[in-house]
Amino acid sequence: MTQARSSVSSILAARGEQKKSKNRLVALFVLLVLSLFASVAEAHGGHGKKCHPQPENVWCGPGSTLAKGQQRIDQGRYVEAVSIFSCVMQQNPLEVDAYRGRIEAQLLLGRYSDALRDYAQFSAYVWPQIPDAPDSIVAGYQTRLAQHPHNRAALIGASFAYWWLFDYEAAQPLLDTLVDVHPWSVYGHLFRGSNLLFLGTEGPEGHAELDAAISFAPFNPHVRFIVADAYTYAFPDAERALEEAEFALEAGLDTPRIHAILAAAYKSSGDEESAAFHLAEHIDIVASQIVSDSALNHGQARALALVPGRVFSVPVAVEEGETVTLRTASPSGEIGDTILVIEDANGQPVIGSDDFEGFFAGLDWAAPESGAYTIRVTSFEAIGTGELVISRD
Repeated sequence: MTQARSSVSSILAARGEQKKSKNRLVALFVLLVLSLFASVAEAHGGHGKKCHPQPENVWCGPGSTLAKGQQRIDQGRYVEAVSIFSCVMQQNPLEVDAYRGRIEAQLLLGRYSDALRDYAQFSAYVWPQIPDAPDSIVAGYQTRLAQHPHNRAALIGASFAYWWLFDYEAAQPLLDTLVDVHPWSVYGHLFRGSNLLFLGTEGPEGHAELDAAISFAPFNPHVRFIVADAYTYAFPDAERALEEAEFALEAGLDTPRIHAILAAAYKSSGDEESAAFHLAEHIDIVASQIVSDSALNHGQARALALVPGRVFSVPVAVEEGETVTLRTASPSGEIGDTILVIEDANGQPVIGSDDFEGFFAGLDWAAPESGAYTIRVTSFEAIGTGELVISRD
């Protein structure tokens, strides 16, 4: 272990074990600070409900180019870089390097959730049109790092790209280098901790790295989101995930992934009602188009044509005490992750599902009373394009 990592370990030892209970007043304080200081809000704020990270409505002059955006990153003018890359995206929504640049700038600002949401939009709109787009991003970072192996922006951008692509083995040496060269990097410790947990590394190191990141940026809800993500999908700890996700939500990070994490935590504890509420919130945020379909009866299957933002509303009649068995699938392989919720006649969510079988939603639900219910179903974050099949036994 390097001297830099040893110093971090000393800090953590002095801190002691992180408190398990979070003071809600801290989150309220964060909101106050974010509202008073615009510059802090830009670095640490989250998108509000219904707000997708499409290119901002900024004034775009002839000087808004990829080269100028990268220049602003090199100058440490990250907010300007975000605006410039957004302008390039307005001019050409399929410009791969505009996404890459804006994501890089957001990471350098500490807006990790925004960066991940940009990659989700990239997956929805760019990747299907340009199949080698992720490869071109990785290749660009490889070229930059070959020239400047310790460049902070390139190390952050490249490691995040690998992490997003689930290539944790490739991300690890870049994160190790980043922490060695920049020992106080919040991003470095945060994603090194997450990456180690996704790799299945045993021992306390991954957990300690996550705690170090919180120590360095205790009020950034984006940090808490990544920690909650790690304790949901890498090293399941529902109690810790719930605490961190609640902190992030209360501090203004109202995003589809936060609600998916909260749903998973509540479902793990047996609180199906709260889990359904957060799955419904997830669907509300991502839905830009609601398509009503015909009723799904016993023994039927329905093929639904998904595009980004499309949510299907499917009626289902249920008798009291009946077990409703639903499954989702994508025989074509076009859709890899689904999410659904059942609502009662008043529109209240009663049960939901995410990752029931692999990444596909499904459920076996005993209806508490007879009535007309509605299934709302889509792909996770509503970014998928292709055929989704929902069936009822």
